[in-house]
Amino acid sequence: MRDGTYGVLGLALLAFAGPTAEAWFMLVVALAPLGDTVIVLRHGGTKAVALGIHFATAVVMLINAALLFAVS
Repeated sequence: MRDGTYGVLGLALLAFAGPTAEAWFMLVVALAPLGDTVIVLRHGGTKAVALGIHFATAVVMLINAALLFAVS
């Protein structure tokens, strides 16, 4: 539910506020998968899941934010 809500809000920002607002949104929202990475590691999850899913998602989001900043 959280990820879906972030996705819809991100699309709305891109449509109505432009790439700069979307870039800031992506930058802030990247904290969620970084937090998920820490949670998985602290509660006995595998490093493959923590880094391969959650951390990789955060990296992709940060790259997207950088690209959006570059376009605006």
